[in-house]
Amino acid sequence: MDLSKKNEKNNYSHASNDNESESYFGKSVKIKGNITSQDSILIEGKFNGNINVKETLTIGESGNVNGKIEANSINVMGKVKGEIRTNQKLRVLSTAKIKGDIFSNSVIIQEGGVFNGNMNMKEKETK
Repeated sequence: MDLSKKNEKNNYSHASNDNESESYFGKSVKIKGNITSQDSILIEGKFNGNINVKETLTIGESGNVNGKIEANSINVMGKVKGEIRTNQKLRVLSTAKIKGDIFSNSVIIQEGGVFNGNMNMKEKETK
């Protein structure tokens, strides 16, 4: 991996601004259930269930999520199987594999990122 890609990935694995706190679930963590958070979350482990995050949700390269996820913005570097809903932006990085439906205002899929499913985007309102 070249240095520019490594730095780009590291930027996505942190809370979107300095005032936010971030919860981190490491590679060895396995969770079954539901998570609701007002803060940003970074998942590197395995998660089965629903996730609702008011800020940024990041699925790290070793992260594996199976369930419905909803967040203000979402960065995916690992695997997701299920529905994804975001109010702002979904970033699908080159190492990501997504199987499921996406509902988002904006979607960025890097070369190498895999998405299989349906995508629904809101149209921007014109004034």
